[in-house]
Amino acid sequence: MIKLHLGCGDLRLEDFINIDIQSKTADINLDIYDLSKFNDNTVDEIYISHVLEHIKRNNMLNIIIEFNRLLKKNGVLRIAVPDFEKVVKIYNKNKNLSEILGFLNGGQKDNYDIHYVNFDFFILQEILQITGFNNIMRYDCEAFLIDKDDYSKSYLPHMDKSGELMSLNIICQKEFNIKSNTIILSDNLKKFFKF
Repeated sequence: MIKLHLGCGDLRLEDFINIDIQSKTADINLDIYDLSKFNDNTVDEIYISHVLEHIKRNNMLNIIIEFNRLLKKNGVLRIAVPDFEKVVKIYNKNKNLSEILGFLNGGQKDNYDIHYVNFDFFILQEILQITGFNNIMRYDCEAFLIDKDDYSKSYLPHMDKSGELMSLNIICQKEFNIKSNTIILSDNLKKFFKF
């Protein structure tokens, strides 16, 4: 069974191949823009937590299509990204931009730590549907990671599990193979991807 943890940072997951461009704890140092070392339809699961928002909009579609290429039919894709709906909710409640700035713009500690894209459930669902995925739903990050921790468990107030979960945690399955030249974008997605 092949399971990929993309953009793993310092979090190593057992039973996964932990991949990151700069992490010293990764099994493989690799840029997720080039996953050509993995064959088509060979991966059982992909987990990518708080990485997609670091990819520019005009590259996003190609990344998701690459996930489709890698995964077997019914393979699992698990994505965690900052939840824009929750960011807006917290901002409207507290009117404090500084507490949500990291979710919008990233930490900006280095060239990889910049957010280019915001997601809510609906835009991510639409992207996944046109790229060959189905059974798109939220998943329980606590049940998935158990005693491990990453940004999929981001709460406000910080570490307060009775607070607001700021991560949009989505799980889906590959339904069919897709090629970039067969995708039809809605007007909404044309704006999102800047086409």
